[in-house]
Amino acid sequence: MSVPAPPPAPAPVEDLGVIIRRLQASFIRTAAAHEVFDALLPDLLRLSGSAYGFIGEVWRDERQKPYLKIFTLSDISWDDATREMVARERRNGIEFRNLDNLLGSALTTAEVVISNDPANDARRGGLPPGHPGLRSFLGVPLLHGGELVGEVGLANREGGYDTQLVERLQPLLASVAAIVSATLSDRQRRRAEEALRLSEARFRAAFEMAAVGMAHVALDGGLREVNQRFCEILGRTRDEVQSLRFSDVTHPDDVAEGLAQRDALLSGRMSDIHTQKRYLRPDGSIVWVNLTVALVRDGAGAPLHFISVIEDISEQKQAESVLRDRDELLHKLTRQVPGLVYQFRLLPGGQRLMPYASNGLRELFELEPDAVRDDASMLFERIHPGDLPAIEASMRHGVASLAPTRSEFRVVLPRRGQRWLAGEAAPEALADGSVLWTGYLMDVTDRRRYEEALVLAEAAERANRAKTEFLSRMSHELRTPLNAVLGFAQLLRVDANQPLSAAQRAKVEHIERAGAHLLAMIADVLDLSRIEAGGLPLSLEALRVAQVIDDALALMAHDAQHAGVSLDHEAPDVRLHVRGDHVRLRQVLTNLLSNAIKYNRAGGSVRVHAGVEAGRAGGPPLVAISVRDTGPGLSAEQRMRLYEPFNRLGAERSGIEGTGIGLVITRKLVELMGGLIDVDSEPGSGSCFTVRLPLTQPPSAVAALPGMAKDAGDGASCKVLYAEDNEVNVELVRQVMGLRPQWQLVVARNGAEAIELARCERPNLLLLDMHLGDMSGFDVLQALEADPALAAMPRVALSADAMPEQIRAARLHGVSTYLTKPLDVMALLRCLDDHLAGALPGKGGPGVPG
Repeated sequence: MSVPAPPPAPAPVEDLGVIIRRLQASFIRTAAAHEVFDALLPDLLRLSGSAYGFIGEVWRDERQKPYLKIFTLSDISWDDATREMVARERRNGIEFRNLDNLLGSALTTAEVVISNDPANDARRGGLPPGHPGLRSFLGVPLLHGGELVGEVGLANREGGYDTQLVERLQPLLASVAAIVSATLSDRQRRRAEEALRLSEARFRAAFEMAAVGMAHVALDGGLREVNQRFCEILGRTRDEVQSLRFSDVTHPDDVAEGLAQRDALLSGRMSDIHTQKRYLRPDGSIVWVNLTVALVRDGAGAPLHFISVIEDISEQKQAESVLRDRDELLHKLTRQVPGLVYQFRLLPGGQRLMPYASNGLRELFELEPDAVRDDASMLFERIHPGDLPAIEASMRHGVASLAPTRSEFRVVLPRRGQRWLAGEAAPEALADGSVLWTGYLMDVTDRRRYEEALVLAEAAERANRAKTEFLSRMSHELRTPLNAVLGFAQLLRVDANQPLSAAQRAKVEHIERAGAHLLAMIADVLDLSRIEAGGLPLSLEALRVAQVIDDALALMAHDAQHAGVSLDHEAPDVRLHVRGDHVRLRQVLTNLLSNAIKYNRAGGSVRVHAGVEAGRAGGPPLVAISVRDTGPGLSAEQRMRLYEPFNRLGAERSGIEGTGIGLVITRKLVELMGGLIDVDSEPGSGSCFTVRLPLTQPPSAVAALPGMAKDAGDGASCKVLYAEDNEVNVELVRQVMGLRPQWQLVVARNGAEAIELARCERPNLLLLDMHLGDMSGFDVLQALEADPALAAMPRVALSADAMPEQIRAARLHGVSTYLTKPLDVMALLRCLDDHLAGALPGKGGPGVPG
């Protein structure tokens, strides 16, 4: 604070007293504070020796923050604009809300502010351009009863201001504070009275003009004061209503409840009443209303009266009745509709509702309709996580386009697991900004499974066709070179004109054995594929067990002798018969014997036994055929993996030949014939494989055995047409035909040439490869069938394609015999002998099995 200059001589005390008495008398007389202060300000300036000043009141804004409002101040205008502004603003008071200055410091601190060097005072706030200069300033807060009510400001006293001046002026300033406080109190009182008057007027207007009924009800139930709307609801005049009690206009069935609720309000058990009730009109009609009742109490808490608000909801009740009838009808209809009929609503804030859901929700989502009516989030939790993004995207598209949508998705249910649902929905925009979908959903799990099964079946069929085609090509490609290897080896061995030495014969036998092993591997792979594809035909008949065992032992005798293993068997009862396929049962026994020989020890033995056992679980008796060896035996782990395809259980490191699928084929063949196979083996104790087949009765008569030799003619002057595009195969057959010099061989290098030569040469027999360069064997056969002169010509197929489908198709085209490569020289010679000697009929007759 600046050091004050010496003050001027003080005014006489008598003058101060006179001014205070005049101030009070003036306020009592006029009660207008700004007029009183306008008269006081010149005296105050004279007493303080100030150039100008102001007297202001403290007002507060809506946040109770104080600001200064000045009605009385010196004329400090410095131009026409400021004079007009001051004159205009003084009528309503000039407001100073910025208190970050010398003037405001007195208010914010409630302390006297003396500044005799305002230009350098840190509290200064600056002056507007043109404002009179400020050389000194005094700001005195006006306090009354400890409350800040105003401020007196003085400026530009010669010599500055000091506390002695404030003390001398204190009696006058106290009077000013009292007047300001009284003015503020009077203003607040008048404002409150006006507010009350306006409030009463508004209440009366609201009471009379309300769209709902309103009533003041006495504690005894009398209707004291009612508005016009309540009278309209009751269908009575105001005088009629005000002469009644509420029980007089209440439906008899609702009176008891109304009295109980009134007593609960009076006793404090209820704070207010919200209920629906019925009123009776004079004509006997019923009015439904929403009733709200509150109890009014006095300052001491004693009850005065009730305030009731009555809303007519008769139309709403009627609409609800219609809706209930409609909903009941809808429920009856949807109960007959499979699936779920629903309405789904998406609010602008993202909340999801399901206003309506038929009972199908219980089955399709395992949820109750009431559980998702106000919150459908549980429903979305049941949708498969992988399908939820698509559902969300479909909803966004529906909101944007309002176009109908189709959907198909998965749900994961607590009880029924994963299911497929599908349906359609149509969205519409509502007035509140929400979108409402109406639609249906149905369970399509069975349809999806059927479609998936079709797809899988088609894929399996394609894979099977591809597999068949691959096997056919593999069979053809492997058998064709093998045909030359084995064929020429056989020719070398049987050629009487050029007999082989013992060493050469041994080498040729090695070639034949290696070729036979390779052929067996090919046959095993094809057999396994045919079994898995269900394409292996069986000819089931009553088989004499002893005969099948003898055949198998005879086939394996050479291998056993070569390996140094003895074969032994106990001749079974000749009356024992099983039902099976002769060739396949013999294949089963030869596979078991082959393994027993290969995996035996030098000097070991193999024993075959057959006998009858009791059937299992009361079934028919079984014939058990066992093959026991003295080999190394099998471990428990090896027994578990015994029937895995291509798993040789470590034998691949022993140098013993094998494919690893012989036992797999053996078990599948046994099962196809209705039997079982098991193994009993321990390491170091050998192995015993047992095949069990149902016992059957022997045939009533013995038919002629197939393949019995018939007398064949010499086939003189016979011509054979051989269609083959492989030169090696042609040369092989040419040399085989050389063993029958009386036969003439004509060779066609492709299909077209075969057809032409058949027409020109008229051969006695067509020997046909099924895969020619320019066409297939079937194309050749169809061309021959179309020519009446060639239709009856005998046809024999000689092909490396050994697939069953191929063989069946060839027989349907008139092929009597289907010989497969590698060529069995003796089988070919027998076939040609039979055909050319007339032992077999022509087209369609029986032939040597391929």
